[in-house]
Amino acid sequence: MNLPLLISTLLLVACSAIHPKDLPKCETDEELLTFLSCLPETDEMEMALRTHKGKNIPIQVYQKAAKACENILVCLAPLNCREAQEAKLEFEIKCENLAYMNLNLRSCLAKFFTKAYLAQFSSDSSCLKDYSFLDKDLTKRRDAYSNGKSCFLDTIRSECNKDALEYYTKRYQKFVTTISMKPAEEKCSHPHYQFNSLQCKGLEDEITSRVGHLKERNNRASAVEVSQMIQMCKDAQTCMKDSCVFSTADHESMGKRCTILQKLLAVSDSCSSDLEGNCL
Repeated sequence: MNLPLLISTLLLVACSAIHPKDLPKCETDEELLTFLSCLPETDEMEMALRTHKGKNIPIQVYQKAAKACENILVCLAPLNCREAQEAKLEFEIKCENLAYMNLNLRSCLAKFFTKAYLAQFSSDSSCLKDYSFLDKDLTKRRDAYSNGKSCFLDTIRSECNKDALEYYTKRYQKFVTTISMKPAEEKCSHPHYQFNSLQCKGLEDEITSRVGHLKERNNRASAVEVSQMIQMCKDAQTCMKDSCVFSTADHESMGKRCTILQKLLAVSDSCSSDLEGNCL
């Protein structure tokens, strides 16, 4: 990790418990001039992104914006006053969301969450069973990621592209802080909520994949197989309910899937089956 990034990461961890509203206003000449000197960097970042809204930002533009983000955070970090730290919090969110949207972090993290979830029900040996990566208790979750770093990185190595793997490797402590500590202001756009919503997304994708496999087999399913999917569906519903990221429509859509799976279970229970429990 390069020095500026290391500095910004350490400062974020150190200051995360202090809410900007508890700090004095930026009033001294030194504070105001330093704050003012940081603003050109914000302009550079906005300029880099202005013509590329959304997810499809060219890598060169992303790299320029990411560098500007890094410089902004380093510039604002020494200012222990309200307006500067409010700006720093705002740009921490912008910078992390920038990476979140443009480095394909979503898909591989969702797959990791799904692997961690499924490991609980598997008889196969896996390091994922040794750490509570999905624990609702954020302190336990933080301990899991802190102690299970090698397990996490080994697992995502087969799921992430080069850029995403590099992001998680170089910014691991920042990632751990993001995923296991609620932000001072509970904005749904914050990476904490966006990252954790991928637990639900991973389950949703797994259910969709399994339904697709059933269709390939002419909808023939064993009762055990459908029961597993129903449990997964219920857990996805609970996950979505606890997340601010998903809409009422998302909840209703998942509810419909669970209802259909319940009906499929009734059919599976009543049909004749082969030795593996598959309907004949």
